[in-house]
Amino acid sequence: MTTLLYAVVCLMMWPYPQLVADAGGDFDHVVQIALVTAGFTAAAALSTWLVQKRHPALWLGQGVLLVALIGVVIFAVAQRY
Repeated sequence: MTTLLYAVVCLMMWPYPQLVADAGGDFDHVVQIALVTAGFTAAAALSTWLVQKRHPALWLGQGVLLVALIGVVIFAVAQRY
């Protein structure tokens, strides 16, 4: 859901970069957050598919999910500062 919200915000900001800059916003930062959350979403989707299908690479899906979860936490903490 966060990925979709940031994608919508990017689409709304894209045509008006000067208005965003005048308001104190940073379009590049919003795009960065949208891309990072899209990557985490893709990793979670792949791992969920591997786990649900009882794929032989089930362990890989669990590992990817764990790495994505750790990445989300680190990214969220880093965005606060």
